[in-house]
Amino acid sequence: MNRLFAVCIASALLVPALPRPAEACGGFFCAQAPVEQNAERILFEVGDDTVTAVVEITYSGDPDDFSWILPLSGDLVGELELVPTGVLTLLELATVPQITPPNTKCSTPSAPMASMGRAGGGGLLEDGGGVDVTELDRVGPFEPVLVESTDPVALVNWLNENGYTVTEGMEPFIDDYVAQDFSFLAMQLAPDAGTQDIAPVQVVYSGTEPMIPLMLTSVATGPDTGVLAFVAANTRYDSTNYANLEVSVDELRADPFNGQNNYYPLISWMIDDEGGRAFVTEFAGSTSDVQANVQNIFLNSEDAQESSAWLQNLFARKTTLSRMFARMGGWEMTADPSFQPSAGGAVSRVLDLTGQPEVEVCGPGSDDRIVPCGSTYCGVGSQCATTADGIDGCVCAEGQTARTVMAPTTPGGAPVETVTCQQSDFEFLADVVGTAEGPSDPCFANICGENGACVQVNGFATCDCDEGFAAIPNGVGGTTCVDAVATYEPEQLLWGPAGCRGCSQSDDASPAFLALFLALAAAPRRRRSA
Repeated sequence: MNRLFAVCIASALLVPALPRPAEACGGFFCAQAPVEQNAERILFEVGDDTVTAVVEITYSGDPDDFSWILPLSGDLVGELELVPTGVLTLLELATVPQITPPNTKCSTPSAPMASMGRAGGGGLLEDGGGVDVTELDRVGPFEPVLVESTDPVALVNWLNENGYTVTEGMEPFIDDYVAQDFSFLAMQLAPDAGTQDIAPVQVVYSGTEPMIPLMLTSVATGPDTGVLAFVAANTRYDSTNYANLEVSVDELRADPFNGQNNYYPLISWMIDDEGGRAFVTEFAGSTSDVQANVQNIFLNSEDAQESSAWLQNLFARKTTLSRMFARMGGWEMTADPSFQPSAGGAVSRVLDLTGQPEVEVCGPGSDDRIVPCGSTYCGVGSQCATTADGIDGCVCAEGQTARTVMAPTTPGGAPVETVTCQQSDFEFLADVVGTAEGPSDPCFANICGENGACVQVNGFATCDCDEGFAAIPNGVGGTTCVDAVATYEPEQLLWGPAGCRGCSQSDDASPAFLALFLALAAAPRRRRSA
């Protein structure tokens, strides 16, 4: 079985309305400072006996500190190539789920509202003390080498001595991949290159089954990290060793008036019900349909047009595209997801909620439209809380602490600050914190306020709030503890009668909605893929 691992992060956008995080680091992390990943995207194209992977790298920092590693099994086929920087962003936009909200009603009408090849490439450089290092041709700004060893200690020593920092927490994963005969594609920036030259890289290797070894990625992963995988082939693909789910329109909620929805917190809840090991198929269908969607996107740059042309060539080779999405924390990345052909049918990206009860937009019940804790999920065993500050927060379970993260609020929407709970014993990067070479203690200031204690988790500050208090974002990337007014279990994400705001209030509609909610509470809360 041939496998490929990518440490990858989302790149800059084609469309300014949908920003993604700009501060990120290729490879494990930059220099001695831990930099968490909060999004990963990868595209696989499956051939008869090869797999082509397109992986993204985003980096902010000193070019001399840049390093990036791609562990892989199977032989490299051909040369590495650069890919237009917007390919995966354009592909994501063309397949993003679309929610059609419930119909509205108005009981009381009112007034209208306002390549540079290097000579001698491919030669064996040196034994390196039990490590074989093969120089590869330069590709764009990158100077790559292929590093191989049967001795994980020698491999780690070589990586550290040559600018690829590996901490003690990463070493068990390196040991495991070496035992599986993985080699390592390692890249740094050429002396004449800058961070502005970084672009996605295409790697072709022998094999038929795409795999993302997330276990090594886990060392620099924050809570609720998004993993978006595309597979272009001639049939639908899904995971072989993770649960395969689909979002049910019976569980999805969306308010057409204020834009509130439960899409992403619902996915996190669904995946947690599978022990953190599940992918949600958001789209599976014809590449000709995706191509039509690409052509409908305004391409406002030369790179966007090049990305569109690149995708057009891909769609001419393959008939089917599968889009699979997961959200998980580093502590949940205990197995490497692999993908294979699926017997399931097409999955539309359109989620039609027009069969749900009408939403009152100007009559009784329309004044308070926001469902408290209707779009916030805090994690396994934790509760969402309304707070005195008017912001939904989290009351974390025992053994968990609160972190502020960036998360999307709706499919295709811009990420915003939200809070979630993570395991407090997640410590892969702790060995580079507070050292002479590493950053200072992240809890040097009590960011949690008077009602909680700051706890360093994996090199980052988190909050352990006192009883009766909930963690909320502080608006500048941190977390603080404030008074909790009311707490809710995850079932509040289904917007039951106690939390229903703006639902139809007619005599015959409310019992119907109550019956629907009771049926949902009694039934399994997920739809498995075929």
